[in-house]
Parts: sequence; structure tokens; C-alpha cells
Amino acid sequence: MTRRRLGPLSALLVAGTLCCTTLTPPAEPAGAAPGSDYPPPTIDTAPREAGERADETPGGSEREQVVPRAEPLVETTARGPRERPSVAPAPGLTGAYRFISAPDFLNQDVADLTADGRKQYVVDATGRVANSTNASYETALDRVLDEMAGHGTQDVLVAGDLVEGRWGRDDSKTGVFGPVRTQAQRMRAWRRAADVYYPAWLQRFDDHGLTTYPAVGDHEVGDDPWRVRGRHPWVDFKRRHVPEFKKIFADHALSGSDGRPRFADRPRRGPARHTAYAVRLDADVLLVTLDVFERRGGDVHMSVDAAQLAWLERVLRQARRDEVPWVMVQGHTPMPGAVRVRNSTHLVYEKGRSSRLWRAMVDGGVDVYLSGEVHDQTVRQRDGILEVSHGSLFYRGEASYVLGQATAGRLVLENHQFRGTVGYADRLWTTSRQGAPGTISYPLPSVVTGTLVASRTRSGGLRVQDAAGVLAPRR
Repeated sequence: MTRRRLGPLSALLVAGTLCCTTLTPPAEPAGAAPGSDYPPPTIDTAPREAGERADETPGGSEREQVVPRAEPLVETTARGPRERPSVAPAPGLTGAYRFISAPDFLNQDVADLTADGRKQYVVDATGRVANSTNASYETALDRVLDEMAGHGTQDVLVAGDLVEGRWGRDDSKTGVFGPVRTQAQRMRAWRRAADVYYPAWLQRFDDHGLTTYPAVGDHEVGDDPWRVRGRHPWVDFKRRHVPEFKKIFADHALSGSDGRPRFADRPRRGPARHTAYAVRLDADVLLVTLDVFERRGGDVHMSVDAAQLAWLERVLRQARRDEVPWVMVQGHTPMPGAVRVRNSTHLVYEKGRSSRLWRAMVDGGVDVYLSGEVHDQTVRQRDGILEVSHGSLFYRGEASYVLGQATAGRLVLENHQFRGTVGYADRLWTTSRQGAPGTISYPLPSVVTGTLVASRTRSGGLRVQDAAGVLAPRR
């Protein structure tokens, strides 16, 4: 099957730059009541120390001084995803394969640390038992996952950031996962945290009859940055142990109960041999999952290694021979360009459309590139590929997901947005200083805030027939 690809598309409109204006959560009121509305985030232009992350609480025992990166052009807005208007639902396709795509779900460590007879630890500062979930979280998660499962699908694509993953540290000095004074102790603490948080994440989906297809995100490898100015033991630990972090992630999320890899089609060598894979979700849909985090040159880069790229090219050639109607690739980071961004450092794929990866996807006939990281929704159509940057932060009351439908000739996407509430009278315990809001509620079903209907052209290209809301493509 020959596919026609479109030429370069027009320049994107830019509203601001991340290096000048970033989205941050407002300070919660001292007397905020559990379950109260969390005020919409505002644009924060306050000066910070060099490299201080906008999405973290200032202070703490190990402030990270980030080495500045070249920042992409992005759009920033004070109006968040849950304030955006609803649109008419997308049409249903008879006999279509259905799937959910929900990057950055959860982007948070949620598990009962008091279960299974575990020793309990008290946080000295609060006098409370350290725990990473409560009744409000469990109810809210059930409601969101119930709705996902209610669409008649079993498959959930998650383009990275399953967990907070800032493990190997213990800012509140509770000792929940053991001491973290040395590199060896940090690694043991990392494994203990992974053994709690990954199974809890997976079990939630399994309890709702959902099968997950996850990718590595930056939080699976410790969260950026991986290099800072000066000596920083925890950041140095993260950078040195990225391969081990990836293997731990794969052992939990990409392995069967027998310990063997879930997916046979994967790179046979290279650093992504445990974390990249391809799977035929349906007769009409091939999913290729990439690992876009490569450790080289003393840092972690947003790029694919040579062995993974060669494997991807082989997979795409086979898909052409098999005449697969829809080829989707998922990777955590979007390509550079103007997108909506919500409480994110906005990592982007290095070199973007000039990269070998982008050229391989264009030449290989990829239809859709699904990415996360930005916690908001934007669609762009460039070189014949639909780039769907999406996802959300559950713990901010902004959970969302994309419902997809595919037949041999049509593809339909529909963004579902929840409008939840959070309360900060208390906080859940996490290994880092940030903590999560203590209460969260999703009392209402989601609303549709974006739709897209695409079809296959006679020459094998992709044509967007109709689109609305946050899924209307930017060209």
C-alpha cells in the first residue's frame, strides 16, 4: 500500500515561551477544606533561582539547580483544560476497534503503604502515618477507570509517566523504603518503591478489565533533570542508574506473570531492548511503543538509540507489506512546536522534524504519533502525520483521556475531560517534598472537549474530515 505524504505545513502560532512564562499551581489557601474547588492555575511570572523548576514546591532538602536547556516555543494560558467548553460527541463507528489513550496516568505514586502487614511510619512534621492513598483517591480512581472501561474497550495506551518515580530519596526522613544515604541504599529504596507503586498501578486497571500498553516516561527514570550544577547525590544517582530503572519498569509493566516479556516484537539489542515494542492491537491497528530516553554524553537525552531506530524501520517496512490500515507510534515526548502546556517542564524530542526518527516515521507511513508530557491536548498535522499531544494530571482534578475508534477506512478520536475538585487541608505522603493534595473527587462524568474524524484517501494518505475543540488540528 502506497501512502501519499503531505508537504511541510504552515508555521504555528505562538503565544509565549516556556522560558519566560510557565504554568504553576497557585499556593493553596491555609484553610482549604477537603473536597473544595481547587482554584484554576494562573500564569506565574515570578522570578526564580536559576534552573528552579516551576512545577515543584520551592525549598526542601535537595533543591535541584537545572542546567538550562534550549526551550521550545509553546502556548501558555491561564484557562485550564477543565474550563474549556464541551463540543458535540464524535460519531460512533459500527464494528470499530476501540481503545483509550491516557498518557501521564497517574504521574503520581498512589498505593496503600499500610497494607499487607507492612510496618507503618509516622511523619514527624505532621504526626500522621505515611500513606500514599486514602478513601477519596480510591473512589475517584474507580470512577475514572469505570468510565474508561464503559466504552467497550479493554486496551489502554499510556505514553509514559505512570508514577511520580522520584524514588531513592526520603525528604521527610520517614525511612518508608529504607535509608538513602549511599548510592547502594538509594538503589535498594528505589526497588522497594517500585515493588509497591507499579503493582498498585497495574492492579487498578486489571480490576476494571483493562489491559495497559505503557511507554517509558521521564518519571519512570527518575524525572528530569539528570544533570545539575554542582554536586547533587540524588541527581547523580538518577543519571547513573537509568538502565536499571528501565529494566525495573519493564519487569513490572511489560512482563507477564511468568516473568517473560509480554511482546515478542522488540529490539533485540541496545538500551531499549526491554522497553520498546510493537503489537498488533487489532487487524486494523498496529501500535509501536518507543523509548525516547537515551543516556549518552553524561546526560539523558530525548532521542532513540541507533538499534531502536533500525528496529523501528524494520517494523514499519513490514507494516507496509502487510498493508496495515492504521499505524500508531507512541512516545512520551512531543515533537517541538506550539502546543498547550499544563504544569510541565515540556520535554521535547531532540531535533524534532529534523531528526532521523521523524524521517523514519514519515517514510514508514506512520499515521498517528501519540505523546504525553504536556498534560493538555493539542493536535498538529505535519508531513502527513497526526501528532496528538495529550494527557492530564489526575491529582489536579483535570483527568482526561482520548477515546479512539478505528475501522479499515476511518479513524475517530474523542477527548474526554473530567472536572474534579481537590483539597489541600492534608497531603498524601510521597518520597519527595512535593506531596499530593489530600483529597480528590470526580463526582461527575467527563465531558467531550474535542473530536477528530479522519479517513484514508485512495492514494493511502490521511485526510481529516471533521474536527472540533481541542482536537482540531493546528497546521
